[in-house]
Amino acid sequence: MSLVNDPHSQIFVGSSDNFWLWNHDSGWDLTHPPSPTAPPVQPRLSLECHVGNVTLDPAKTALIIIDMQNFSLCSALGDVAPSVLSAEDKLLQHGIPAARKAEIQIVWLNWGLDEEDLSRLPPSTIRAFGWDTECTSVDYDLFRSPSHGNEVTKRRAEMPTGRHPGSELGIVTLPNGTEIDAGRVLMKGSWNSDLHLPLSSAFSEGQIAARPDVIIHKNRNSGLYSSKCSLTRFLEREGIRILLFAGINTDQCVMGTLQDAHARGFDTILLRDGCATDSPIYTQQNAEWNCCMAWGFLSSC
Repeated sequence: MSLVNDPHSQIFVGSSDNFWLWNHDSGWDLTHPPSPTAPPVQPRLSLECHVGNVTLDPAKTALIIIDMQNFSLCSALGDVAPSVLSAEDKLLQHGIPAARKAEIQIVWLNWGLDEEDLSRLPPSTIRAFGWDTECTSVDYDLFRSPSHGNEVTKRRAEMPTGRHPGSELGIVTLPNGTEIDAGRVLMKGSWNSDLHLPLSSAFSEGQIAARPDVIIHKNRNSGLYSSKCSLTRFLEREGIRILLFAGINTDQCVMGTLQDAHARGFDTILLRDGCATDSPIYTQQNAEWNCCMAWGFLSSC
């Protein structure tokens, strides 16, 4: 890392094989040229971010859209948070068209389990999907016992939902009145694990794009938790180093994947209006704050 007294000079940050360049006027250059003195990478794309702006090489960039599946977005399976539908709309209206115009690779990262995955799921993952609580939101004060100072008292009652991974959802009625077999929870090839219809149409359109969309399946909250993950291998094979993140839930699968990407040395950018959660609002705020200050950058669709 090279630091100088003049803030308007170009500053080299990183190592010989993974570095950024910083300039006071233009912000962070994430184009990853072969050397700090090489001619500027072309084409290049400027992206306005909170705190510090960035410059990208579209050829080394991917938009990762996480878990926008019927399981979470179709009202036939339960209430859908307005913020989730808003994120879907922002992606359809702005994020996806902008990525296509810039010839940025679009990757749809979805839950999609097979029988081997199901046999290896840790209990923590099964609990997250298969149990519910009486509390719809969490106020930390609820866990404090008035008579015991800082002692934490459990006040939530959990019950199985019957919707653990691999369980049958049965026949459901779609908003248009059509009945359909929703299939087994989050299993690859089932209706509930398919992309939500408006996004499925966008994916189909993406098959004739200059860089065709791809769907990659994951079997944990994070799609990058291991060097053997399909997403890890794809990104390395394609030479992709800059990741724009969108999808649901911000505080769970989106941030789980983003943090693993950050730890692996990818450049990470959260699109705040292209992701959402049905968790309390402070979880979204926490993700946005940390993407501004610690885990990369924060931008929008």
